[in-house]
This record gives sequence, C-alpha cells and structure tokens, in this order.
Amino acid sequence: MNSTIFGTASGRSHHVTLVMLLLLTSASAATAEAATITLNSTCTFVKAVASINTQTTQSGCVRSGTYGSSDTVVVPNGTYNIDSSVDIRRSMTIHGGGKTTAYLQTTFASYAYAIKVAMPSIVAKLDNLTLTAAFANGDTGISVNGENDTNLNDNNLELNYVVVAGFGNSGIYNQGGRILVQNTLIYLNSGAWGGGVLNTNGQNSNGSWVMGSFVAKYSAISINQANIGGGVYNTGKLDLRSTLLQQNYGVYEGGAIYVDSIDELKSRASCNVRRDTASAAPSEIDDNVSDSGFGIISTVIPCAMAGTIGSGNSSPYCSALATGCPQ
Repeated sequence: MNSTIFGTASGRSHHVTLVMLLLLTSASAATAEAATITLNSTCTFVKAVASINTQTTQSGCVRSGTYGSSDTVVVPNGTYNIDSSVDIRRSMTIHGGGKTTAYLQTTFASYAYAIKVAMPSIVAKLDNLTLTAAFANGDTGISVNGENDTNLNDNNLELNYVVVAGFGNSGIYNQGGRILVQNTLIYLNSGAWGGGVLNTNGQNSNGSWVMGSFVAKYSAISINQANIGGGVYNTGKLDLRSTLLQQNYGVYEGGAIYVDSIDELKSRASCNVRRDTASAAPSEIDDNVSDSGFGIISTVIPCAMAGTIGSGNSSPYCSALATGCPQ
C-alpha cells in the first residue's frame, strides 16, 4: 500500500522531499462525541457511515454512546477497503489512527467517487488518515455538492492531517460547497480538469449561483496531473495559504493552477496564493509544467500571489492577471 502512494504517476518518477514533511505530524483525536463506531473485520467503512446516516447500527458494527449530532467513525491503524461509493448524509467526524498508518482505500472502479458529502447543510470532518485508490481508476476521491445549502456559516468538508492520493478523476471535486483543508497532502491524482482539486460553482434550484470555496492552509497539492489545471482548476473562490504546489503537470494549460469564469460570475470569483499570516511561511510553487501553456497559472480574473516563492517551473510562468508571479 505504501509503495503505491510513494511511487510514480503516469510513468514519471518524482521527488517528494518537501511534501513528505506533511506526513510527520498528526492532529489530536476528536473531543466531541455522541455515538462512536470503530471499523473492524466485520464493520466496514460503508456500514459504519450507513449506521450514522440512518442512526441504526448495521450488522457487524458495535456502537458506543447514543446517536446524536456529532457522531464519529474511528478508523484504526491498518487498511480498510471501501467497496462502493459512500454518501455522507449527516454531520460526522471520521477520525483515523494516523495520517500514514490508517488507510481507507477504494477497491472498485466505477467512475464515481469514494466519499461524497451528499447533503448540503451538513459538516463532514476527516482527520489523521489516508484516503487512496488501491489501483488506477476513474473515481473522484471526495466529492462535495453545496447546491441549495441553507447553512452558509459552516464548511461542508474539513480535512486535517489527511492524505488524498491515487484517484483518476480529481482528488477533490467541489461543486458550490465550502472546503477547508489544513496540514493535508493531495497528490498523485489525475483528471481532465484539476488533477488535485476541481473547485467549481453550483446552481441552486431557484437558479441562483453558489460559489465554490476552497481554502488550503499549510498543505501540499503536488504531483498531480490534468489536461487543464494540473494541481487546481478553479471557477469559484480559491485561497491557498502557506501551501506547496509542486511538480504538477497541466498538459495543455495551467501546470499548477487554472482559473476560469463565466462573465456573470467574474466579480464574485477570486484567487489568492499567499502566506497564512505575516509570520507564516510563504506559499511555494516549484517545478510545475505545462506543455503548451503557462507553467504556473493561467487565469481570467486577477490572482494575487504577492510574497509567493518558486523555482523550476516551465516558461511562460503566469498569465497577465496574476500579480506577484514567482519565477
């Protein structure tokens, strides 16, 4: 399993020295619990999530506590297969035993997704685990749909000390939701648009647009590839803070980042690549490549990159609307 994550993508070998730094620490366990279900040989991830979704313990699982609004699935150290797509329909925490020791891995190839935050007004939190594909596939790692969300004060998805790796249709796909990732590594993923992250907008049932928001802090989006936007493809609100973008590959455009927007949403879309705080490390953009376009970023809206550092990216580096482009 470990050899898959630290191996090669599309026949190209990679150096992962800097992104490996994100694998050395972990978050503390969740403190607010109601019901807790721990994975084992008879209680699969699919069953554990279904238990919380329905507030009814599935066969093979054991519940401690009483179901409520802050239930937890515990993923102990080891490898636990996901044999079908999992919809999360209630707010919950999925807490692992360690970023590099607790594995959830898909064992199916259905051009779907491993995990979906399927209800727009819930909050799904994952920490201290790796989510990966056991073999090359067309699946998305985590999918979020924020259309018709009535709870705009919370994130739909939060990742802390998580690895998302090895998916063939983007590591994370956001459609109008709000995502926060911290201390997280998104790498060795691929897709047509946004190999690492595909952040797009959604449309509510009344026809109004909801802007997809993706915020990364102290994280890495590295060694991903796509036709457009090797690391990130964004049409919504993108904010990368003290985050690494390294060795991403955009075949046609945007080695690290590609930002697009329809005319009516350009005033609402945004792009920032920066330090998290004045004393924090800068965001760093290294060794990103596009065969025929901008190696770092192609954008149709202004993107502020002041204070960002980088080297080894393919030329031309950034399109005209990117200010503070590192060379």
